[in-house]
Amino acid sequence: MINILLFSNNSGTTGEINKVLNKKEFHIQVENTLENPPFSLDDVKLIILDITGKNSRDGINLKNTFEIADRKNIAKLILLDLNQTSFLSESEIKFDDMVFYPQIESELAIRIKAVLLKKGIFPPKNSIIVDRLLLNLDKYELSVNGNLVELTFKEFELLKVLLQNQNKVFTRNKLLSTIWEYDFYGGSRTVDVHIRRLRSKIPPPYNLMLKTIRSVGYMFSPQI
Repeated sequence: MINILLFSNNSGTTGEINKVLNKKEFHIQVENTLENPPFSLDDVKLIILDITGKNSRDGINLKNTFEIADRKNIAKLILLDLNQTSFLSESEIKFDDMVFYPQIESELAIRIKAVLLKKGIFPPKNSIIVDRLLLNLDKYELSVNGNLVELTFKEFELLKVLLQNQNKVFTRNKLLSTIWEYDFYGGSRTVDVHIRRLRSKIPPPYNLMLKTIRSVGYMFSPQI
């Protein structure tokens, strides 16, 4: 679970943020002041500063909290209205990313994960990452751009083998024996079917990274 400190005195956006993130691997702590905070930042991985709404910046003193955040490698993300971009230069604080209010539902979770990935905080240790594609080996989950992609067990295993051996070509028979572990009925056609299914489920550009090597087999290569 990733702990996020949300500074906000806008109950509307606070509710929306909780709604977007409550089904994901985040724990949200809401505070209405960042000046001389009474709370600990020891377990916080990300601070979201919400300055949306009327009078949202009144009384904000960010210096102490953000100095601590910088020392502890805590990521910083700002949520603002479209007419508030001047705050970014006025505050003299460097944020790792920003989200405009209308994009909370579509972009917030994606940008949070991107920021945490860039800071080396996310993802879980036992996982494979290619840009915004993340294969969680503990949970048997694939996510792309922060969205889960449903895979069957064999599809997951096939993708895992290819991701663990990027730029290495596997013959169909090798994949068949590695994943199915015996001479599966249907032969190499089974591999072809599962590759097609993976390509149909995984959004671009990552589906294009599942490459067919003519007359040989398949490989995963980040270079398109």
